[in-house]
Amino acid sequence: MSVLSTLQSRLADMRPSEAEVVRRLLRDLGMVAERSLREIAASCETSDATVVRACRAAGFDGFQDLKYHVLRELTGGNGLGAASSVERHYDKDIAASVAAADAALEEAADLLRKASRVALVGAGASYGVALILTDVIFTMRKQALPLRDPQMAGFAFTAPVTGLLLIAISHSGETQFPLATVIEAKRAGVPSIGLTNEPGSELARAVDVVIPTQTVERPAGSFAIAPRICQLAVLDRLLTCVQMSQSKSKRRPKQSLRS
Repeated sequence: MSVLSTLQSRLADMRPSEAEVVRRLLRDLGMVAERSLREIAASCETSDATVVRACRAAGFDGFQDLKYHVLRELTGGNGLGAASSVERHYDKDIAASVAAADAALEEAADLLRKASRVALVGAGASYGVALILTDVIFTMRKQALPLRDPQMAGFAFTAPVTGLLLIAISHSGETQFPLATVIEAKRAGVPSIGLTNEPGSELARAVDVVIPTQTVERPAGSFAIAPRICQLAVLDRLLTCVQMSQSKSKRRPKQSLRS
């Protein structure tokens, strides 16, 4: 497994502070080979100890061990430093989010394809993303219900719930309303998809399928636009997967009754 794949696969088991360091390193692993531990910690706006803990949580013995593996792959010519040529942070966040989400898209697309009704939940800006997705789901000839409060959630999960799917959106994965809605859906036997930047969060552990994004936190006071762009980019890939699988099923020849 490559260093890139190793770091991505361990994110769900890390503390938020460690996961944030790894997300920053994933934007440009080449800098691990070029910089010292102190320089990496400064660029990640954290302490040396947190960087070391992040490296160990990812399965390496420490920062120097991570540096060794990065250098070995760089000298092997696999292009770890390619991300450094991308200047716009949105591009980096989107690329990392799509790559991280790729493994879960087929399973999530299967749930969405089978659903006849979709409930959507989010709080704050994530609710805005849920509203955008609501419009798209209607074009797929499925019923869509954005949930604004617990009363609506209770109404949505009243029996019968056949064909119902919940999509929960929370950047932190710890926002109480989406999390409580997922738990209520589970009690009602409703499958759920979670979209979150923290694969180790409570929301990620509660849903049936978690689709991760990988947005690096911006300085305090900056606009929280990048997380929403990444959420929409990943959802766009999910909807594309649904459309592609539906197109394949339509093209598949029907079996003869005598076969």
